[in-house]
Amino acid sequence: MRKSVIFIKNTLILSITALFMRVLSVYFNVYLSDKLGSEGLGLFTLTLSVYGLATTLATSAINLTATRMVADATGSAKYSDVKHAMRKCIAYSLFFGIGSMLLLILLSRTIALSMLGDIRTLESLRALALTLPFVSLSSAISGYFTAVRRVSKSASSQIFQQLLKVALTVIGLTFLTPRNTKEACLSVVLASLASEVISFLFLIVFYLADLRKNYKKYKYAESEDLRKKMLNIALPTAFTSYFRSALVTVEHLLITSGLKKSGMSQTDAVSAYGVMQAKALPTVLFPYAFLTPFCSLLVPEIAEKRAAGDSVGINRITETACRFVFAFGICAAGIVICYSSEIGQVIYSDAEAGKYIRILAPVMPVMFIDTTIDSILKGLNEQLYTMKVNLVDSLMSVMVVFMLVPKMGMLGYVIEIIFCEIVNTSLSAARLIKLTSPQIHPIKWIFLPLLTVSLSIFISKLILTLLGVGSAYNMPLLAAHIALAVFVYSILLRLLGCYSFREIAEIFRKRKYVPKRT
Repeated sequence: MRKSVIFIKNTLILSITALFMRVLSVYFNVYLSDKLGSEGLGLFTLTLSVYGLATTLATSAINLTATRMVADATGSAKYSDVKHAMRKCIAYSLFFGIGSMLLLILLSRTIALSMLGDIRTLESLRALALTLPFVSLSSAISGYFTAVRRVSKSASSQIFQQLLKVALTVIGLTFLTPRNTKEACLSVVLASLASEVISFLFLIVFYLADLRKNYKKYKYAESEDLRKKMLNIALPTAFTSYFRSALVTVEHLLITSGLKKSGMSQTDAVSAYGVMQAKALPTVLFPYAFLTPFCSLLVPEIAEKRAAGDSVGINRITETACRFVFAFGICAAGIVICYSSEIGQVIYSDAEAGKYIRILAPVMPVMFIDTTIDSILKGLNEQLYTMKVNLVDSLMSVMVVFMLVPKMGMLGYVIEIIFCEIVNTSLSAARLIKLTSPQIHPIKWIFLPLLTVSLSIFISKLILTLLGVGSAYNMPLLAAHIALAVFVYSILLRLLGCYSFREIAEIFRKRKYVPKRT
């Protein structure tokens, strides 16, 4: 199969998977909000902020490491190194996964009392700790499937895990009838634990079968170079990830304490935090369902071209990827701004969520291009630089939250998100431009998409008004409004010559690279 076809196929598989999981996540949050209430949802989200730090320690950059090592091995035709690299990655995952589990269990009481300030989170933290070895191993195996372009295996495991988690959560909250917020949160956590374990077993079967089918004939050979290469990729990225994740956790804890200093009660502060983290931000980040698969597949593509010395191919991918992502981000932001009130009411029945969604929407294109640039830089072996930038971003976030939230409340947190995202993207873009020197066209990349999305929303609203459905007061109508706007936007951009699907096929078509003679 042609490489361009494989790339597009894998992008579609991951996009459909991510879209399904995002939709499921939104409705799952709505369900949890109904069952747990705003305070319970805030308490659960606060617990997850600590779990996020533990997950960072458990995975320790193993997904990126596995992807890079396997992609480098296949790109240089050293297929015997694939099995060897994965054995090293799995051993690494076990070490950090088990270590982080024990650490979280030992510190759970201190974290619940001193950091979260709520003893009700203790049992949930201990239950979440048991998932960490399985999360770490799954991360390594998913990196393998990304590198070898057989993402359907890991995608099916993710779908299975999410469906199982939702089903077990519904069973726990419906039939076990938790008596209070503490027991309700614990029911959700136990459902997550069970789903992680079962989905890992599902994934490991796929992995072993894939190795046997594709790499059985290649003999295993010990290599100190691979061990050194793995540590050189993983450890610098992991250590900066630890620090950044710790800062993110501190930032989230400062938000609730800052909201209380601004005049809110404990209940109101946790509730407001829950609205922002479980309603507004997931909506703004929802388009990542389409973007994340594309960006994750950019890493092995860029890594292979870098290993082959194909700088022309790297520049070509960089320019086209950034242009497409700008067009995508501007479209998403325009639609979310226009329909923020309807999204808040239809999905969450919460006007406050709609307000925060509208405020955050303009920064969506910046977020999306930042993610794309980071993926390209990781493929160029610049993962340490991206982590340094992210570390600076996290330090700034903590400082801005500390200064603004006690004075401005939740608006201070919104300002922090927008300001730090712009700084982060600027630093990453400067590095990418230095390394690749892409040809930037502001009119095609930014101005025409801005003009087109405004016109598209106007046309789609006009058409639907003439059809008698001008108001998006329920989910089917809201989906119709958004789908028509996206369709019109795509047609107009194509007519203006801003993109062509043939470009993607040409970029990722497999060619034998022949370096110029000197």
